[in-house]
Amino acid sequence: MPKDMSSVRYKRLLKIIALLQSRRRVSRDELEEVGQYTFEKKKKGYEQNRTLQNDLDFLRDEGAEIIYDRHSKLYILEHDGSFIVNIKISKGEIEALSAGLKMASHFLPHLNEQAKNLWNKLAVYIPKDLTEAGNDLAKSTVIAIPVAPVKAEIFSLLIEAKYKKRPVNIRYVSPGKKGRQWILSPYDFYFRGNAWYMVSYNHHHKVLSTHRISRIITASFAFDTDYVSPEDGGFSEDYVSTAWHIAPGTEKHFVKIKLFGNLADSMREIKWHPTQKIEELSDGNVILTAEVPYLDEVARWVLAGAPNAKVIEPEELKSIVRDFAMKVIE
Repeated sequence: MPKDMSSVRYKRLLKIIALLQSRRRVSRDELEEVGQYTFEKKKKGYEQNRTLQNDLDFLRDEGAEIIYDRHSKLYILEHDGSFIVNIKISKGEIEALSAGLKMASHFLPHLNEQAKNLWNKLAVYIPKDLTEAGNDLAKSTVIAIPVAPVKAEIFSLLIEAKYKKRPVNIRYVSPGKKGRQWILSPYDFYFRGNAWYMVSYNHHHKVLSTHRISRIITASFAFDTDYVSPEDGGFSEDYVSTAWHIAPGTEKHFVKIKLFGNLADSMREIKWHPTQKIEELSDGNVILTAEVPYLDEVARWVLAGAPNAKVIEPEELKSIVRDFAMKVIE
């Protein structure tokens, strides 16, 4: 990168790459407009803008694959390449950046190498003492939250499938079960309980389904199947938030549980579920109510909190807790 590059050119280059990213196919007039270039009018029209051409050549040298299609007379971005950044950042922003990149290396396996490489580039220009707080925060978080291993190439393909709206063919293996083949239209991803999950449309069952990404053994694009978009035209995080622990759903089961001692104190401090309500009792205990999609997850949570949790309703939840408990002692 030339040392004498002006901030004006920085901004111009960023505007060009942003336009190409958003549109992928743009005309010369659009590029000249977004870059605010000046050019002289000639007798036979406008001369080729050399400044624009020099900027495009610079971006190509930095790895951006910008192709000019003579047939359509449009510029096409095939690959983003490198980006140019010229910003001032504060001490707090440096802490956030150092912590965030190290967490990304841990929680987003498909970006592991990219996050490390980016930090190595930035660390050269940042005083070491400014990064210590962020590094310590990141290390503490990483130690406290282990992540189920995910194949980087599979995670990357699933994310690409979501944004390009392309169905995927996966092989999924659950513990103790035979592998199964599914064709899915990916909708969204979320992290719960030490693992990444994908919510998608299952083309075989024709319903929303949730899959743990670490259990996806192989994944490829399903070229002979059309992508099925969400019914509302977009995917809402409200669906994912229905999960009591991991599995979201559209069913609604009302649960009422009495909590004692430390578990009652913990529930006062933590918003475990978006629908939960807490009723304070005179004896210092609480009544928890919520609407959940699956009772099995609540039953396991009740057993984990024993003896400080007592199911009041529904009867079906009591029965599930009883069955789980009997299997433990049988």
